[in-house]
Amino acid sequence: MRSSKDAGVALSVVLAVRDAEELVGREVRRTVEHLRERGVPFEILAVNDGCCDNSLGVLRLLAAELPELRLCPGDARGRAYVRGASEACGDVVALAQLGRSAGAFPLAALGWALARLSAGRHAVVFRGRCIVARRLTCLAALVRARGRGELFDWTFERSAAVRRLDLEIVGARRGPGLLAPVLRFLAA
Repeated sequence: MRSSKDAGVALSVVLAVRDAEELVGREVRRTVEHLRERGVPFEILAVNDGCCDNSLGVLRLLAAELPELRLCPGDARGRAYVRGASEACGDVVALAQLGRSAGAFPLAALGWALARLSAGRHAVVFRGRCIVARRLTCLAALVRARGRGELFDWTFERSAAVRRLDLEIVGARRGPGLLAPVLRFLAA
């Protein structure tokens, strides 16, 4: 069987998996079917992000039948995107969280985001949903970003701005509320 490196992977989907046993199988299959239909050479990297349920067991079973799915062993708690991006083979990474609090991977917007990258953007941030980025160009900003979900989005945007990366941001940040000072402290 050919490895994903031999197949000329263009897109690496990095899924940070955290307590998602009810939906992990459905979401991974849905993503695989969508990308296969579009003829995109891809891989899916499932990274343990502090999982405490049977999500990883479900993924091991799926990996036996889906050659595009690769599991990253070990707990990368809070650093799943960095782990996945560093092990990815694709020129472009799509970073999404898979868990109870996260929504489904936004497949409808993925084609649009890839077109924006082709037009010269370095990354597209769908606030609260996912980040689609040129892997090597954005790796330093990804490494500097911290946390999960909105905190990761916020720290990635800040780190990318320091590096003068060309971002396209979709969606609004939730009102600052009491979380703003905490986000500023954690990102410093």
